[in-house]
Amino acid sequence: MIGDIKHIIVFESLTEEDGHIFTGEALYNDIIKRRIDLLEKDFTHNFHKLTSKEEFTEIIKYYQVNSTYMNNGIVFHFEMHGDEAFNGLVLSNGELITWEEIVELLRPINITTSNKLFITMGTCNGRHLYKGVDPYKKSPYSGYISASNTVKAEEIYEKFGNLFEELIENGNIVAAYLEMEKTGSNFYYKDSERTFKDAFSTTIKDLSENPNFKAEIINGAREETMKATGADISEYEAEIIFMSALDDIYNKQKKTFDFTDFK
Repeated sequence: MIGDIKHIIVFESLTEEDGHIFTGEALYNDIIKRRIDLLEKDFTHNFHKLTSKEEFTEIIKYYQVNSTYMNNGIVFHFEMHGDEAFNGLVLSNGELITWEEIVELLRPINITTSNKLFITMGTCNGRHLYKGVDPYKKSPYSGYISASNTVKAEEIYEKFGNLFEELIENGNIVAAYLEMEKTGSNFYYKDSERTFKDAFSTTIKDLSENPNFKAEIINGAREETMKATGADISEYEAEIIFMSALDDIYNKQKKTFDFTDFK
């Protein structure tokens, strides 16, 4: 079932200036580890406190290698600050790791697990993770839960506390999110299909507004038609050809991006 989980990994990169609540560590110790042990659930779990972009990169690469042995779904939970310009995450030493860099690190894990990597983010403006997605490549995650605006540490602890309690109880991140959503929340779920559609919409907008691209498509069709029939194409036919080209791009991107060819 989509969203089934057996592995929960928490990554935290916060400073003492962020307040007395280290939310990632608190969620891990108070709820995730404690509840798994109490209920004797067969989850694996781990916590990593990171201070730099290098540490972030190295620990994700560690999971790239070991994801082969992590069957039946993974959750990566990130507790870090979102960049104010919405470009990525800021580590505790002040370094920025961009959304593009993050998804390139995540993608090999999602491929290895056949689209069973889920991301949760106790991060302000974490919804901008989609900006790093490349529709010409496999999805870097099956889905993610994040905030669309600024959130406080207390809200992160409360809402994700509820989420992980439900997840450990029922074993499914989507079902757990739906329960969390009932309580009212600034966090929302977005799956890889919706991410693809958003990314493709940006691609279509860029192509449609590029007169050189459109002219290249239509002129190529005119040349082929003139060679075959000796006649030019009408403006209506030109628009049909251009829309067909966009449709072809969509199908090629979707086939590359999604996991329909995976069992």
